[in-house]
Amino acid sequence: MRMNGKQHNIDLASEIERSSDLLALPESVARIIELTSSENINIDKISRIIGADPALTGRLLKIANSPFYGLSNRVNNANQAIMVLGLSTVKCLILSAAIFHPTTDKSGANIDFKSLYGNIITTAVTSQKLAVACGFDSPEEAFTCGLLHDVGALYLMHHHSEQYGMVIKRASESGNLIAEEIAVFGITHSEIGGKISEKWKLPANIVQAVRNHDNCGNGNNGVLDDIIRLAVALNRESICFTDEFIEDKITKISITSKRLGLTREQLDNISSTISRDAVEFARILDVDIGDYESLISRANQEIFNTYMALQKLFRERQELTNRILEEERARGLLEAKNIAVSTMAHYLNNATMSISGQAQVIRLYLKSKTADEIIKGLPKFLDAIDTGVKKSVAVLEELSELNMLDEVEYFSKSKILNIDERIQKRLKKLDKESGLVLPAEAEL
Repeated sequence: MRMNGKQHNIDLASEIERSSDLLALPESVARIIELTSSENINIDKISRIIGADPALTGRLLKIANSPFYGLSNRVNNANQAIMVLGLSTVKCLILSAAIFHPTTDKSGANIDFKSLYGNIITTAVTSQKLAVACGFDSPEEAFTCGLLHDVGALYLMHHHSEQYGMVIKRASESGNLIAEEIAVFGITHSEIGGKISEKWKLPANIVQAVRNHDNCGNGNNGVLDDIIRLAVALNRESICFTDEFIEDKITKISITSKRLGLTREQLDNISSTISRDAVEFARILDVDIGDYESLISRANQEIFNTYMALQKLFRERQELTNRILEEERARGLLEAKNIAVSTMAHYLNNATMSISGQAQVIRLYLKSKTADEIIKGLPKFLDAIDTGVKKSVAVLEELSELNMLDEVEYFSKSKILNIDERIQKRLKKLDKESGLVLPAEAEL
């Protein structure tokens, strides 16, 4: 792939597999990952490593004793946290806490990390609430999975900041972050997150949910997958706001909420409490995502952006509908004209044949009849010829006005294509003007 004229060959899958420094994790965290990945897990040893890191211990105990877990007894040390929450949950919480550290934006993309971290935490809070609402048996697992869902994007910001900055800039113009990631890296941040989660030996269902959080799924994935998908869809875009695929977001919310058995009312209730709980949890993690008011302000901006995107989508739909209607109308008019021309050709042919027939009869009379007989029958012949002429005139007048169909707004075939009725009206008008009433046998 090329960026700014240079060839870039980045095999991220191999890079992640080889790397022992995925996100510049603290030594204690890296050591815990190593120990929890071994076949013989020594909980006491893990507890001692956590206990030897005051910052890590403090964060773990803050999380364990927070309202999110609602434990009846206070957790006082790392060993208790492991016993109460489970090793997998503690491992995920340690990892999630470790990724929220000050980051220097060297990408030139002006990434707002306060907003980014705020979105990650609100997604985690939303995941936990959705898990409770749909009866998922491990809300804390959904919570930590929500915290880790964008770890792939964070990895790209840390290790390939210049290239990822270009991706973000392009995505802000094209409206498709996933496509831009594939164009530059050949892989998405979701897939990278899945590979990092595998490297960290996280539970298989968490690895899968992190990998699948940006797609809509086909119903064969786990409940946790849909919880994270829905949590992501309900919150603002983590990396950059894109309005090109608002339909995809709406579709994802509709499909995943239905699969989880959640109603619109439940989603509304969850959304109303997310911002305040996210600010509280960010305070526990010592992560600056702004105060409640600033979070609400960003949420309102997201609502406005979504509203504008929907307005744009609605206008595009209207324009498309109008184009389709115009195309259908053009096809309908062409068909109407074809039928009208065919009908008028039939009338003109009959009128011409009638005139020709009367002319032949007159010639026969001239050969076989006396002058008195010819004079006596002449009015009948002239009336028949006059009728044929009038029908021809009526058809020609109707033909001259055929383009008037283009100006008819939306028409019924019974009115526009009933050429018989229209020509009969013209004939009656011609009769009235001439004072001659056509004989019934002369009408078609």
